[in-house]
Order: sequence, then C-alpha cells, then structure tokens
Amino acid sequence: MPKQNQAKSTRVCLIVGEDEFSATAAAREKIDRFVPPADQTLGLEIIDGQADVIDQALACLRQCLEAIRTIGFLGGRKVVWLRGVDFLSDPIIGRNKDVQETLQILADTMAGGIPEGHLLIITALKADARTSFYKACIAQGELIEFDLAEKPWQRERGAMAFAMHAFKDAGLQAGNEAVERFVRKVGDDTRQIVQETAKLATYLGGRREVRAADIEAITATSRDLSAWDLEDAVGRRDLRQSLTVLRQLLFQRMEPIRLISGLEGRFRHLLILREALDNRRIALQPMGHDNFKLTMADLPEELAEQFKQALASEKGTPLHPFVVGKLAGQAAQFTRLEIDRRRDWLLASRRQLVSSAIPGPLLLEYLILKLCRSK
Repeated sequence: MPKQNQAKSTRVCLIVGEDEFSATAAAREKIDRFVPPADQTLGLEIIDGQADVIDQALACLRQCLEAIRTIGFLGGRKVVWLRGVDFLSDPIIGRNKDVQETLQILADTMAGGIPEGHLLIITALKADARTSFYKACIAQGELIEFDLAEKPWQRERGAMAFAMHAFKDAGLQAGNEAVERFVRKVGDDTRQIVQETAKLATYLGGRREVRAADIEAITATSRDLSAWDLEDAVGRRDLRQSLTVLRQLLFQRMEPIRLISGLEGRFRHLLILREALDNRRIALQPMGHDNFKLTMADLPEELAEQFKQALASEKGTPLHPFVVGKLAGQAAQFTRLEIDRRRDWLLASRRQLVSSAIPGPLLLEYLILKLCRSK
C-alpha cells in the first residue's frame, strides 16, 4: 500500500516510487477525477520528464513552468503532468547549477500558488528529501510513495496482497496457495501481475476458479529468483519447487557455494526452532497457508534475548516475527535427527564442491534430492 501525506493544498501532487505501474495508475486516477476523460484533450498536458543530458532536463522543467502559467482552454480545469522524472536524484544532472536554479523557480511558483483550477502532478522514480524542491512539494500539496520492499519475503508478501486484489478485480477466485504459486512464477512487478492476471482471465473464459494447472499452463515465468526462494522451498520439503528454483538460480549464474551457504544458515535456524519446539519454549498457531504465528513461553529476559540473537541474520539484524513464524512452521516438518543429518550433508557437499571434480549443478541437484526427501 502507498504511503500518503497530504497538506492543505491539493494543487500539487508528487508521486514517488520505483513501482512505476502503481505510480502511473495513481496519477491517472487523480487526473480522471480532476478532469473528466472527455475533456482531457484540451485539459491535460503531459511533459516527458526523462533526461539523458542536462539540456533535456532544463527543457522539460521550462516546459512545465510554461504549462503551469498558461490558463486552461476557456478558463476550464487543467492538469499538468510532469511524467517519469528520472533526474531529481541523479548525481550529475540533478546537481547541475542550472537545473537546481530552474527547480527552485518551480518550487517558488508552487509556493506562490498554482493558478485556480490547475493541478500539477509529478511522478518520479526517486527524489532527494533534503532538497528545497522536495520540501516545497510536501509543503504545498500531497506526497504519495510507492516504495519497493528491500527484502525478498517482504516483496513477496506485498505482491501476494496486490495479486489478490488483481484477481478480485478480474472476477477470479483463488485460494492462498494458488495466489502464492502465481506470485512465485510471475514475480512481484505490479505491471506484470496485472498483465498475467488479464491473460489468465482470458484463458479461463467463463470459468472463474483459478487452479494450479491453469497457472502453470498460461502464465509466464518472469521473476528473478533469490537464494531465499530456494531456502524456502527446501524448508517446505517441496522437491519439485526446489529443483525448479535451483535450475533458475543456476541459469541466473548464482554461485553454488553461495546457495549451499544459504541452506546451511536456514538449517541452523531450523535447528534452533526445532529445539525450542521440543522443549516447549515456543508454540505455533496456524495463520493460513504456510504461515504461522509464534508465541513464546515465559522466558527469563536474558534467555529471550539470546534466542532472538541466535535467530538474527548474517548481518546481525533480528528477523521479523512473520519470518520467524514461517521458519518455525518449517522446523515443525523435520525431526531433530533429520535436521542434524541434513547439516552433515550440507557440510559434506561444501567440501566436495571445493575439493572434487563433480560439477556444481549436479552436486546441488543430488543434495536437494536428499534434503527434500520424505520422512
């Protein structure tokens, strides 16, 4: 969901975010509310904000200033859309003296008041919050941010929520498992999700229920995977998905030693959580497909802190409770003995990888077969 901050004036709207599809959709929605589509031929002026050189940046800013100062046709409403600005945070173009001076003129124009019946919309990938231009936009109007989450699991969670809304808008019915499968294949790009949803709806025809076979048959695999995806599939003991993810990661030229290191970290976390489950230090409450809420027993403060530190990431950052619950659910699928054996297999595979002539991809596939095998 977007972060939104609205001031008293609504004549200026700055929409920032790397989620270009959502930013554009938000801009279109505002334009349609301010100027009806039938009147946009004369009531909407779009200025391309992309600039490869300084002169292009200056030209689009001057064009924007001229458009703001020009009264709408017959005094009617008018929207000026400075679209896709890509130089506000550019270290060369954005810091150029002439560009800075022109941005200041635009900021002063906003501070002096956009003409009655005019709306200025600016969409940008990034914007430096320290600049006077950014502050002028905040002071005079509305800020909407569409930031992409940094961590893979956060992006996946947001993509699932977006996909559920996209399915609902298309009149499709799908359970959590089907939506998760869809996101894992399509990726977390919102534009791609909307396009693949439309394609899926056309493929289904009159049928509205989405099945796993439908997703496999018609949707395109367009997502760049991460090591986290492999760790997650192995943690669920999903052999088919684990092999699919592994082959995609190898195609992306991810180093086998890095994948083994990630799996070692995953099973270290699973060992800690399995031990806590066996000793009834934690309990799990199902929260839907593959998700669990973790509750801790009354532990001494020192012991509780050690538990959190043991589950920290490699960088020492504590894991989010959502992630810990997910991992605890995976730990519940293994016995302590199974986890110990898998840690031994991972160590042996690491040694083979650096000391034998066995090709890395072959070694990894055999390792995945053993890690995911049934009880």
